Amino acid sequence: MLPFLFLNVIVSAVVVLSILFWWDNRGGEAGDATPTAALADGVLPTPNVAAPPSGTVPPEAAGDTSADTATDDGPVVHTVQSGDTLNRISQQYDVSVEDIMAANGLTDPNILSVGQQLTIPVGGLPTPTVPPPTEIAALPSPIPTEAVVAGQGEIAIAGITDPGALDTEAVQIVNNGAELQLLLGWTVRDEDNNAYTFGDVSIFGEGAGILLHSRAGTNSPLELFWGLAEPAWRSGETLTLWDAAQQVVATYVVP
Repeated sequence: MLPFLFLNVIVSAVVVLSILFWWDNRGGEAGDATPTAALADGVLPTPNVAAPPSGTVPPEAAGDTSADTATDDGPVVHTVQSGDTLNRISQQYDVSVEDIMAANGLTDPNILSVGQQLTIPVGGLPTPTVPPPTEIAALPSPIPTEAVVAGQGEIAIAGITDPGALDTEAVQIVNNGAELQLLLGWTVRDEDNNAYTFGDVSIFGEGAGILLHSRAGTNSPLELFWGLAEPAWRSGETLTLWDAAQQVVATYVVP
């Protein structure tokens, strides 16, 4: 077997030498090609980038073309869809119901229309610019007027929904005045001395209101939940609304 192995080694060496000889000759024939300048270690050649066609604006110069119409320093505009409520919109943008109403001049938080566009004051309402005071000539014999006290609304009990049915029983309290009314410390009480005391709650004027449910639930700017296990109101009894100073504000007889 040794002669055959020796012959196989010789043939393999001849083949390899022939291939190397052919490769060297091929490199010489291609020597007329344009040489490429050697680059230092770690340096990549600079690619040839074709210039953009005339009139083409690079993407970074064209800016963002997303569907969001709000600018960095402008307000967010929400278009009311079917099923939207101010409470849901407030949670969506993390903006209070009061700020949304103030930004859009709304007086009743329960009235929205499909397609209505609402300005959402993300980050809070803008600080109004106060013009510099101007000198006004004193009027002769001015007539004194009574100063308007902020927070004095005309609070009333508008009605009770489904008295005696715990799941749907609720008291409707409205503000018929023109000023926002704070209800902190106010109490609604029946003849059996069942009482509910309001926390940090406010009601806008011009007929805006709030619902006080007897059952348990999650409070919102428009709805409060007492958390009772049985109905609170019975037919014929009188409800009394007291303010924080324990003054009677309104009464209502359950139908």
